[in-house]
Amino acid sequence: MFHRFTIAVLLITGFATSLSPGMAAGAPVPVNSDEAAIQEAASWIGRENEVETEYRYVMTCRVRFVFFWGGKDDVGGGYVHIGKAAGDERQEMVQILFGSDPAKAPLNINRWGAGTEVLRTSDSGQPVASAFFGFMKSSKGQSVLAMRSELSKEKSNGTHLFEGIISRVDQDRALTASVPYTSNQDFDFHQYGEAEKAALHQLENNPSRHIGQANGGAGQACPRVGEFLSTILQLMSDATSGHASPESLCYIYNARHYTATLVNVQQVQDKTVHVQFHANGGSLDRAYRHLNNAHFEVYCQETATKSVFDITLGTEGNIRGVPIQINYQPNWWFQIVLNLLPNNPQQPGTPGQPH
Repeated sequence: MFHRFTIAVLLITGFATSLSPGMAAGAPVPVNSDEAAIQEAASWIGRENEVETEYRYVMTCRVRFVFFWGGKDDVGGGYVHIGKAAGDERQEMVQILFGSDPAKAPLNINRWGAGTEVLRTSDSGQPVASAFFGFMKSSKGQSVLAMRSELSKEKSNGTHLFEGIISRVDQDRALTASVPYTSNQDFDFHQYGEAEKAALHQLENNPSRHIGQANGGAGQACPRVGEFLSTILQLMSDATSGHASPESLCYIYNARHYTATLVNVQQVQDKTVHVQFHANGGSLDRAYRHLNNAHFEVYCQETATKSVFDITLGTEGNIRGVPIQINYQPNWWFQIVLNLLPNNPQQPGTPGQPH
């Protein structure tokens, strides 16, 4: 499901999963105020953002071949952006983009996605609403052989499957709109701007778009309006600040009810990161001290499914609270490791750009 992708990005991300089929259970949504609410959420997402913090990553992928693991460095990457809407202090933003780079990945695999969450606050600073826009190059492959077959069909048919979603949470309701669609252009994560416009167009105009809502008032089930990204950022901050674990926070996403739990935090005295770059023969070699490894679990009430991932956080100086490494294994045969890149100016070809 799409939600498992977003986990990988802070996931975020092992991009061997896709949007869950169908919509969350709930009564049909009227075409009046709820339609307007979805359109308003899309307008929040589309605002110009001022990025205050950027973390860039390089991706290592590991694939299990029955009895052993094989892997390759520098097969993709992405970023996490944190900031505010330009000219509007009441709108906070978290944006992620992660995936494989077909120019580097084995079999030229092109699996990626992006998510943007905005948190709207009142004049007093209290969160009152949130919106999440997600877009992904979807995949149904559940094994290496299935992935190869999927790639072959895409190439021969010239059609590529994408999926988009807008999820909105207010204090009294939770709405979602999603659409799967095909494109004759195989967007990769360097083309996020074009891909985002195409996905938003499909969410607004595609007749196969689905709209759903959570059962009952959102505030009755969960008093928080923040969704996945802001929830994980809060738990990361608590992990760095020494809060007792386990600690759980509820949130609503895709009109479904989730609980994110910071299961435990383990101290890591020393950690060395080595990533081999293939384009120029260089490497990333970083030595860290005094880190915290935070183990997370996310549970969906409606589907009774669980996802787990780990984020290694800095605890001192200018890397305090910074996600140094993200580890996620979405299924038995695929594992993602995201390693923080040095904080250098963005170079040409770095995946994605902020709004």
